[in-house]
Amino acid sequence: MTSSNQMAAAAPAQAKPQRRWRKRLSRAGLVLLALAVIAHFAWVYSGSNRWEPSRDQDGVQVWTLKTPGSGLVLVKAHARVKSSLSGMVKLLEDLSSCAEAYCYDGSVIERLPTTPDRYAAYVQFKFDMPLLKTRQYVLLQEHWQDPVSKRLELNIIAAPNRIPRDECCVRIAHLSNHWTITPQPGGWLDIEFTQDTDVGGLPYPLVNPALIESTYQILHGMQGLMNMEKYRNAKVPGIRELDTPNT
Repeated sequence: MTSSNQMAAAAPAQAKPQRRWRKRLSRAGLVLLALAVIAHFAWVYSGSNRWEPSRDQDGVQVWTLKTPGSGLVLVKAHARVKSSLSGMVKLLEDLSSCAEAYCYDGSVIERLPTTPDRYAAYVQFKFDMPLLKTRQYVLLQEHWQDPVSKRLELNIIAAPNRIPRDECCVRIAHLSNHWTITPQPGGWLDIEFTQDTDVGGLPYPLVNPALIESTYQILHGMQGLMNMEKYRNAKVPGIRELDTPNT
């Protein structure tokens, strides 16, 4: 047999193992895809619809709530902080505090008419995310204070269509966050923070751990912020401290 004939005969023999490996890889890919689909539906339709402990560290307790039918979790955290109510409200509602929250271009779109012990306004700001398009938040923020206990309930809700879309950014369409701030004797505040947020098109396996970590970090770093002079000495019109008379 000539060398050319030998090469021709060897070629089909070499091609067969290659075809077998391609078939095996293809089958493995299909199996992995099937497992991913099964895992996705198993996760989405799982959930107890109850708050479950997730983390308890350095005075911050974190819980998650998984609702069947949703890929995203709700996250709740609690901490106790030494602060006035005014200092906390200034941090959460004053857009000059964007520097502490790593946001920018904050502005009040419209302040709404309110009654005593209530406040509401439409606001906007931007937030950069590494390797991703800038996120733009257009929100309705509001608070209500119980005149007797001085407890403060603060809601922050997405209002994505309040102003025209901006090509610069991904507009956050779903956000419903809630703060309950209860003053305690001795200048302490019990803080409960709940996040129900979709940060704009990212897959839930990335978003859920980020929400848990960010919720923890927000409350973990709160005391350091409240120790800053501009929050420690803040005075916010309409906010009643625990020692303010009820009349």
